[in-house]
Amino acid sequence: MAACVYCHKAKGKRSCPALGGLICSRCCGEHRLVRIACPADCIYLTTHEGYQRERTAQAFAVERTRILQGLSDQKAARLLTLIEAAIYRHLGQKVTSTDGEVMTGMEEVRRRLSPLAFPESTRSPFGEALWKDLEPFVKEVNRLSVTEAMDRYIEFAKSFSGTGLQSHQFLRGLSGFLEQYQPDMVEQIKKLSAPGRIIQV
Repeated sequence: MAACVYCHKAKGKRSCPALGGLICSRCCGEHRLVRIACPADCIYLTTHEGYQRERTAQAFAVERTRILQGLSDQKAARLLTLIEAAIYRHLGQKVTSTDGEVMTGMEEVRRRLSPLAFPESTRSPFGEALWKDLEPFVKEVNRLSVTEAMDRYIEFAKSFSGTGLQSHQFLRGLSGFLEQYQPDMVEQIKKLSAPGRIIQV
């Protein structure tokens, strides 16, 4: 049997479409989506992500509840649901997204909410899509409450994600949480796939 195309030491047992050869299960598990650009239709990616989502969903739900309980304005809490819907839709369109990419988009939106003027800079695709979803809602609520909610959620996302630059922990937790605890919302998100189309929460 051929050696693993990644480490060149262990026996390659899985067909890796990204590397064009056989990869050992250890390298596949450790490096998928982090150092290997896995295609969305890879069977090992799909199976692994489903398992990881289920495993982290409960921890995500507990931490999310703590964040929501600390918010003084329930309308602002609704904002978090809109953010989560936008993230889930984005992940459906780009399964290789990282926590860092999503957090960058959230931070861009947070800067737009600030009363201080920030110089224009290059904006990320996710940041633009998130702003399209949130802009109509932001006009209807107290901006201070919205910024409080955004700050808390970004802090939560960073804490849940951990320290890895290419982490997927937050996205796995969010996806698992929505799929297990809010399946009706997931169906709504899938139907309203374009940014700017507001889900009912």
